[in-house]
Amino acid sequence: MTEYTGPHDYFNQDYVNEWASIANTKRPFRLQFFASFVSELSTLDRPKVLEIGSGPGFLAERVLSSCDVASYHLFDFSPHMHELSRARLTPFADKTVFHLGSFLEGGWWESLPRPLDAVLSMQTVHEVRDIERIPKLYNEFRMLLRKDGLLLIGDQVNDDERNEDYLVTLKEHEKLLKSSGFEKFRLVCAASDLAMFAAMRKE
Repeated sequence: MTEYTGPHDYFNQDYVNEWASIANTKRPFRLQFFASFVSELSTLDRPKVLEIGSGPGFLAERVLSSCDVASYHLFDFSPHMHELSRARLTPFADKTVFHLGSFLEGGWWESLPRPLDAVLSMQTVHEVRDIERIPKLYNEFRMLLRKDGLLLIGDQVNDDERNEDYLVTLKEHEKLLKSSGFEKFRLVCAASDLAMFAAMRKE
């Protein structure tokens, strides 16, 4: 398994609790993004959904409260995040399935259900911490989706004011998705350092 090299200690219970307590107040516009995920998923008929990097279940709770999904799969590498998420999502236990694993590990996606109708990610892709790895990750997302399946990603991006070595621009995301078998790329919403974009599996 490739070691996570980011700045967060997601295997520390106290750190995870603190992260969860401030995530939506540090970036209150995250709630706008959650609403956009709901709006996009509402166009699908009882979709089977996978969220990558599901964390404490904030996005899952919003989706499950607002959309009629057939099943919602939560994938995260932190057992402490899963613990918080399980407690938050108790009312939806009949629709939720938890998967412990890391997308930095080879073959991580092979044991997940497929084909899926939608794959979601909120502030997760940048945790690869290596832009050379992103095309492989996007190809793995494609493998999980049905033809015309929906990919929705909200993440930090580089722009005219930001140039981090582990982030890419929206245009670069579009190019990487196209080369990985996606089409119909579009920007859904943006606020501060975050942008949400959508694409569909081409074949």
